[in-house]
Amino acid sequence: MSKAEAVVIDMQSSFAERAVTGDFLNAEKVEDIVGLCLSGGGYRAMVYHVGALVRLNELGFLPQLREVAGVSGGSITAGMLAAAWGKLRFDEQGRAINFHLEVADPLIRFASIGVDVKAILLGLLPGRTAANEVAAAYDRHLFAGATLQDIPDEPRFTFMATNLQTGSGWRFAKAYAADYRVGRIDRPKLSLSCVVAASSAFPPFLSPVRLRFERDTVKPMTGADLHRPPFTEAAVLTDGGVYDNLGLERVWKRCRTILVSNAGRNTPEIGSPTGRWTGQLFRTLNLVQQQAENSRKRILFGMNNLRQRNVAFWSIDTPIAAYGVADALPMTADSAAMAANLRTRLNRFTPAEIDLLLRAGYAGADASLRSRNLADNSNVADFQRLPVSGH
Repeated sequence: MSKAEAVVIDMQSSFAERAVTGDFLNAEKVEDIVGLCLSGGGYRAMVYHVGALVRLNELGFLPQLREVAGVSGGSITAGMLAAAWGKLRFDEQGRAINFHLEVADPLIRFASIGVDVKAILLGLLPGRTAANEVAAAYDRHLFAGATLQDIPDEPRFTFMATNLQTGSGWRFAKAYAADYRVGRIDRPKLSLSCVVAASSAFPPFLSPVRLRFERDTVKPMTGADLHRPPFTEAAVLTDGGVYDNLGLERVWKRCRTILVSNAGRNTPEIGSPTGRWTGQLFRTLNLVQQQAENSRKRILFGMNNLRQRNVAFWSIDTPIAAYGVADALPMTADSAAMAANLRTRLNRFTPAEIDLLLRAGYAGADASLRSRNLADNSNVADFQRLPVSGH
């Protein structure tokens, strides 16, 4: 029997043994709590999620969150929310009255600053890397030296990266960081900027982020078949979206109610694909990633249909009218398409682009939550005053 066959059989056995849970994912720790997933997508995702968070804040959802998972551009937004959480002042309706000042404004200002080209050029110098330059920019403009130990215990923030060594995900949180095949690090003291840089290390130009671990730092876990050098000595990480661009894994195994803010879009159709090998390579990789993401969506919506989870999912490329809300906010299908077609790089966005993304995220969250009967149309004043004062 080959090793690959043994892994498949072991997976089948594991699912069979735990089938008594009655849960499609065989999740054993599902609770009646709310989790939020912020997808990848560079600056486009970062700003889109700000608009969604503005609406969630108006509706008093932020104090209800128990899990927040960020991937790539979504990790930038999640990181800012985590770093500012202790400063937020909530009123009796659960709304942070200083949300714009502490969370939205810094992110919007950051969206007007180009990062990727400068980081790539500086990364060509001896002793420097593009990934480290991106981390330095995050720290300088957003996180101000904060580490994972400075973020709150609740909600639990998780930042996803992809381990190039194992092909699995590295999850970074305050309590622990882990790759299930390698082991875990308890109470990691990693900087927030480094973790977010690893999550958003878009390959090949901003990747990889290399982390080195002191001896015995990585502890064994059940099933960690690679708990040995060199895997326990260093991690070579790339963008979390390579593994799971929606950030679902942590949340759907823990939370009964799942809110997903998706700033990714479907790979567009091409009538005459290029015959050049470089173009075919990128096109093929995009299609492979799209199919993996579609599979996760099918599982997510299947669990919702089975009433095993309560899902509210909004996506940047979905016209607001598609949610079927009679009095939806005025966001046209053309505007949604324009937002979805914006670039995913970490380069400067114009005020008009920022405004479009904020409104798209706000309107998408509003329509999805109302279509799932998780919110009503109360207090939508911020849609009229967007963008907030960051630019």
